[in-house]
Amino acid sequence: MKKILRGLILGVWTAVFISLLSACAGKPRPEILPDSGPALVETDETPQGPALLSEIVLAVPQRASLAVQVSDQPLMAPAEQVAMHNQALERFFAPWKQVRASLSAKDISWGVRGLGSKQGYAENLQPYPQDRWVHVVALQDLPTYPSLSAPAITVRNTSMRVLPSNRPFFLDPKRPGEGFPFDYFQNTAVWMGTPVFITHVSLDRAWYYVETAFANGWVRSEDVALTDENFCAQYESRAMVALRKDETSLIGQDMFLGQTHIGAIFPLHSRGGQGFMVKVPVRDATGRAKVALAELGYLQASRMPLPLTSRSVADLADAMSGQLYGWGGMFENRDCSSTMRDLFLPFGIWLPRNSSQQAKHGGESLSLEGLDAVAKLHAIRTQGVPFASLIWLPGHIGLYLGTSDRNEPLMLHNLWGVRTALPEGGEGRAVVGRLVISTLRPGEERDDVRRDDFLDKVRGLTLIGAKSSVIGK
Repeated sequence: MKKILRGLILGVWTAVFISLLSACAGKPRPEILPDSGPALVETDETPQGPALLSEIVLAVPQRASLAVQVSDQPLMAPAEQVAMHNQALERFFAPWKQVRASLSAKDISWGVRGLGSKQGYAENLQPYPQDRWVHVVALQDLPTYPSLSAPAITVRNTSMRVLPSNRPFFLDPKRPGEGFPFDYFQNTAVWMGTPVFITHVSLDRAWYYVETAFANGWVRSEDVALTDENFCAQYESRAMVALRKDETSLIGQDMFLGQTHIGAIFPLHSRGGQGFMVKVPVRDATGRAKVALAELGYLQASRMPLPLTSRSVADLADAMSGQLYGWGGMFENRDCSSTMRDLFLPFGIWLPRNSSQQAKHGGESLSLEGLDAVAKLHAIRTQGVPFASLIWLPGHIGLYLGTSDRNEPLMLHNLWGVRTALPEGGEGRAVVGRLVISTLRPGEERDDVRRDDFLDKVRGLTLIGAKSSVIGK
């Protein structure tokens, strides 16, 4: 029935679209004809497209501030948050304290060993060309590693890659959970203004291998600028400003300096009635970094650390609401772990980049292994701290928000999809593909989703920060 309904909707929309095209075909453009009638007038009406048929029903509010009650009660002792904030900034600027590469040539070539024996697929979903593989591997120029030791900073958002290529490497697209968007060359997105340490340059000089405080990999050389002692002294600061809006443009002296997202932080230059003046790194003609200034309004940014309350966390989460899923930060979107990392950095809380490391090192870990569904839900309700606990399962992580009006634990997470059972046997996916709020039984309104499949995979709860620092614990 669902397939028939989808087909009818698609057919109706296609017919309407074709009729619109035929109605417009052959008409000259109005702006090049004299007396062609009134000009088009912009309206506030939203252009209508085909109806969206969600594959998963999310029967809870999709705003954290509406899904559960929030308050201004601190979630962590203020002194502990200040200490964590100071540690976060030390880690952020740590690459500039390096003097040499911390990784071996074997370490940085793990992608060749891990993927070289697998059948890959290119962007046309055909087998990955052998000559391309040989070329990309050679670009690493491993015999000369490490060829550089240079502090630098990202001057635009960049994709950190496992190998020096912007083109993707998929595994079998016919398998569920493979193919697009799971590009195995994609490591993470790195936001503008991130300190890095360059340890190597590719054979064609187009790529740098960089170490950051949270990930290592290849970035395009034009996306970074070399820093010197003078720049670092100007830029490194304990007075930092965190963005509160994604796709925030940084403008200085009526010039566009860059655009970046929640999770990016910049040193404070000054503060005025309208907002903050922040320092922004730009690249000069010689490839070196210099400081420019950009103004950010109070709705766009806040001084770090933001007060760690459920209301503040909910407000920042709601600013990300519905963002599309981005494996490894692809297209400057977020996956599950980068969502958690970007969400908590403005509060001065440093989280590792991947989900398993966040679960182990994000705070006090509580194991839920071996518990049945009822016991697991009870443990989350009684031991989890809403807005300050991470729910973890293999390969996935999200934020515990508290319970719904039906006493169901709610989770904020950027979720690609839910496992389904195919009629002919085998496994499929019902795609979610965005940041959502759900219960721990997402998709179970569907007949092809096994009861408690998601919940059974939940392995632990991580209380952010030290146990003594969490209010009420």
